[in-house]
Amino acid sequence: MSLIIQIESIALSFLFGMIYSLIYNLLYYLLYTRFWFINIISNIFFNLVMFSLYYYLLYLVNDGYIHIYFLITFFVSYFIYNKLYVKLRVKWLKNRFN
Repeated sequence: MSLIIQIESIALSFLFGMIYSLIYNLLYYLLYTRFWFINIISNIFFNLVMFSLYYYLLYLVNDGYIHIYFLITFFVSYFIYNKLYVKLRVKWLKNRFN
């Protein structure tokens, strides 16, 4: 795998981690309800759809190879954006109701 393809794959993993975090935060109240059975089914379906989309995008970029550093980049960007999203949401709420 060439260096350009690796950089594109890392950038894709970083952006997809942010997109995954955003969609997860937006759909949080739909994914977690009072009923445990619905929680299990909705979370499995959500994660399968997101993983298949991630794998398809990696397939377009580098023939579907998933390396450990792609996954590390994905998880790091997920946690970074999740912390950023919470701070932005709190800041937005303070500005909106003041």
